[in-house]
Amino acid sequence: MEIYDLRRGHVRPKEFENILSPIYARKQINACFYLEKSTLGSFDNFYGYQFKKIYGLRPGYPSVISDMKKDHFIRETIENGYLVVIDKFGPQRSGGAYPFFISESGELFCVNEMLRNEWFVRFILNSFRASVLTNGKPSPTRSDYVPITKDYGPGYWRTINDDYHALSNLGVMVINRATSMGDEGRLFMSDGKDFMHTARDKIQQWSPLTNEVDEQNKLIIHKRSVIRRYGETREIHQSYLESDDAWTQSGKSWQWIPGISDEDYEFKK
Repeated sequence: MEIYDLRRGHVRPKEFENILSPIYARKQINACFYLEKSTLGSFDNFYGYQFKKIYGLRPGYPSVISDMKKDHFIRETIENGYLVVIDKFGPQRSGGAYPFFISESGELFCVNEMLRNEWFVRFILNSFRASVLTNGKPSPTRSDYVPITKDYGPGYWRTINDDYHALSNLGVMVINRATSMGDEGRLFMSDGKDFMHTARDKIQQWSPLTNEVDEQNKLIIHKRSVIRRYGETREIHQSYLESDDAWTQSGKSWQWIPGISDEDYEFKK
């Protein structure tokens, strides 16, 4: 467990998932640390103060801040998001103790903004973005806890459009036509090879599970699914090619490669 002042900018992006909520942070600080005036003045980590871990009885030096002043300092800086306690969570992570979660695409979000101070959330999210600019995006949070908000949560990729690149595909088909002129008695575009090497982009959007999924399956998918921002999109480039197909007599058929379902799930690895 460590204490950081986010205004100093020393916290790496991955550590933001380990920030404790203000109420838990205050309990940990009051139980494990005492506050002392620093001989370094404003150049100290906490602008004139030092947090020191309690080993046995707390020292009674004149420089030690009283519990009342300590509580006021802690309450003000923690509620504003300036002072944070970072403590790595175990498998039983909860949204109450750990209010922040890193999505699959490396974005930080608050698991329940309604229960948090607006300034606290905004300041930490802004500090995270600043850290990402310096250190790059972090890996996603992995835990048994499944956050679901109006903006983030488990779900599936739903196809919303297929971009067929009309002009470039027309050029490809003209070439195909030239090579198939010798196929007597066959209409052009009556065989898959007439569309060979044409391309499309399958555009999919991350969406919450529908009510058509029963509760038991929904629970299973929620536990296994990655966490993404709803509305996030992805494009999968496909080419029309002949490929193996065990369901056909010839053992091959013309397909969009790579194959992708119109409704595709993404599970944690």
